[in-house]
Amino acid sequence: MSLNVAVVGVGRWGVNHVRVLSLLQSHLVGRLVVVDSDISRASQVAKTYHADTFYGSVEELSRREKDLDAVIVVVPTIYHYMVVDKLLDNYDVFVEKPLAETIEQGFNLVQKARRLGRVLAVGHIERFNPIVLVSRRMLEQLNGKILSFEAKRLGPGPARSYSLNLGVAHDLLVHDLDVSVFLLGNLPSKVYAQTFRTNDFPYEVEVEAVYQYPGGKTAHLIASWRTSPKYKHRSFSVRTEDFILTADYILRRINIDNGIDSIDVQKIKTAIHNEVTSIEISYLQEEPLKLELIDFLESVSTRRKPIVSALEGYIALKGVVKALESAVKEAPVEISWEELANIMDTV
Repeated sequence: MSLNVAVVGVGRWGVNHVRVLSLLQSHLVGRLVVVDSDISRASQVAKTYHADTFYGSVEELSRREKDLDAVIVVVPTIYHYMVVDKLLDNYDVFVEKPLAETIEQGFNLVQKARRLGRVLAVGHIERFNPIVLVSRRMLEQLNGKILSFEAKRLGPGPARSYSLNLGVAHDLLVHDLDVSVFLLGNLPSKVYAQTFRTNDFPYEVEVEAVYQYPGGKTAHLIASWRTSPKYKHRSFSVRTEDFILTADYILRRINIDNGIDSIDVQKIKTAIHNEVTSIEISYLQEEPLKLELIDFLESVSTRRKPIVSALEGYIALKGVVKALESAVKEAPVEISWEELANIMDTV
């Protein structure tokens, strides 16, 4: 079944959504529509990727497209709530991370999607990165008791004149918090964080946060824009009682060190169906963005929960906001999840 899909916001990242959706038009995507407040940009992207038409606003989209099935939202973070809240009245929605700007906004979207029976997916693309999926299968196969998770996500960041996506916590930390919840299999209960700011930007440009999880587990996360324009680093490690698994997002390389002998690579290869060679993952696998969008479209077609739903997006958002709260208070902050009692049984 082909779906009629619109992409709202076709800037630097939104254009990639249009590119991928155009590749899916033969089976999953029917009519493809582009929307951007910069109408010349919308026209250019629509022409480049052979979209069916383009509009300059969400209002025009809703007025003109009566048979639309789903909308992809790739606007700046400060507009996420306003745009998604409006679209949920009529459509299933995919919104880029983070789900929203504030905890209250995020929870309102979770509740609205649930009340209306809408599919609401959040673009935590690292969940579709093979390095994360293979690491989880390795951890399950080797059956190690996880003690802690650590991650560093460093890069030059946006121009100091651009602040519509807020600070580095909403932009980068949110990725690794989501991955930590995914790999640790539980929700954080407390966070202590500190941030670094500069005089030429209104939000934090570096954040270091330590999260406590049930059972004595911890997650130590660092996200920073304090690097040179040419430097970029993305990695995480998982410590168990028996070994440490280290993964590089960029190189797609996994290393397992048990301190004495090397882990049996053949055992791991068998467990994950030979998807790695010398613990390096092939770049011939599908693009994570493509896998992410396919998951969303299939969720819309079959009415199933997407891999990263509004609930997972809300959990990551709340964890990030609580870290920023801790930095302001210069003290640990408890994270309560009582509001989710009627929404979830387990993560």
